[in-house]
Amino acid sequence: MHKTSNKNAVSSNRPKFLNGIEVNPGETVDSKSKSYDYKKEVEKNTSSRGDDTPNGNNGPASSLQKKYASLLGINADEVRDEPLLEQIDDWYGTPYVFGGTSKSGIDCSAFSRMILSSVFNTSIPRTAQQQYDISEHIKKDQLKEGDLVFFHTERYGRITHVGVFLQNNKFVHASTTGVMISDLDEDYWRKHYRGAGRAMPNQ
Repeated sequence: MHKTSNKNAVSSNRPKFLNGIEVNPGETVDSKSKSYDYKKEVEKNTSSRGDDTPNGNNGPASSLQKKYASLLGINADEVRDEPLLEQIDDWYGTPYVFGGTSKSGIDCSAFSRMILSSVFNTSIPRTAQQQYDISEHIKKDQLKEGDLVFFHTERYGRITHVGVFLQNNKFVHASTTGVMISDLDEDYWRKHYRGAGRAMPNQ
């Protein structure tokens, strides 16, 4: 892991974006968030493992399983949801754009909405606050893959950021440095954590 620097400030008449959090127009907050260096972690961990790493079910682990096992800090045989991995891998590093919904730029709530729709067959509203409002609120120790994790700034009590929980305390989200995986125990996320929610799949 490495600390990301806050170099995303824009002119005073436009919203300011900080590492790891979505900021609505007119808001200004402070961030000391950290994130995983995706390429560095993958290269380090996959180079030390052979291609015959078992996945626990179907023989050798796939490259995606090994890649995300290293990012999530778990064994390859614990990484089983390949459709989810494929979506994350396809979007990893996509730039953050406030209001964006495409590969050219996406924001946190659009990203979580896309993941839940395409992987978990679950429709949720567009904004982070709306996603929080419609979710069944759960405790942190009840989190399962596909649940939502919500954050807010110190200054504003409403929800300003959302991510999708994975495993081992990790979540994927569209931060201002792009789509990435972070850890709930990182100082910034622990400080700004608001709660967790579970959306019901479409019937």
